[in-house]
Amino acid sequence: MKANAPTYFLGEDFPARLSVFVEQFLTRGYDYFSEEFAKIDDYVERAVRDDSAQTLRCTQKAEYLLELVAFRIYDELDREAFNRTKSTLIVMPDCLSLHNRDCEKIETLYGTVCHRCQENCQAYQIGEVARRYRVRTIFSKRKLSRQLHRYADRMGDLGVIGVACIKMLASGMRTAREEGIPARGVLLDFSGCEHWNDKPCASEFSIKWLESILEEKHGRQHQATDH
Repeated sequence: MKANAPTYFLGEDFPARLSVFVEQFLTRGYDYFSEEFAKIDDYVERAVRDDSAQTLRCTQKAEYLLELVAFRIYDELDREAFNRTKSTLIVMPDCLSLHNRDCEKIETLYGTVCHRCQENCQAYQIGEVARRYRVRTIFSKRKLSRQLHRYADRMGDLGVIGVACIKMLASGMRTAREEGIPARGVLLDFSGCEHWNDKPCASEFSIKWLESILEEKHGRQHQATDH
């Protein structure tokens, strides 16, 4: 009975109304992000035709849209809690590094550390921003929950900023929430990693987006980058 429902209550017409809502959501989403999503259908069609072993390449457009919305909701839900934390850790994907043979990044038990060896590498640029705001950076590991738990133990009251692709960012933020760590995020402009490309290249993202999150929490620190 409706009177006994502590939170939500689904009536008999709910399944039909939910179907209508989702159909409208997808239609409007595809139209609104038509420029950003323009290549997805052809890309997926080629991956399916080639029987790609990279299952991520078969990600449907609806899933991209779903994860974008999930990321944005998590980002807003955790915003105030993130800003109240004392410490900040930026977790970035390995695909941001240039992968040059002379790269000086060092793998440790709880993540690879960037040593900022190439100024034109975005991992280097993140390090420069982190230095100004006196926050730490680390490349993400597959066992993200273990990595976050380790840094929360070491750094205390911790907030995390994740930099990742559409498929990975909301998932990573869910993991952080499960660890009790408020997280915000910045999306890659595109993913250049081997999961999506036969010839991998360095991914790219907006440094200004990252700086805006840090500035909101820590205040403006010197001159912002133009990248």
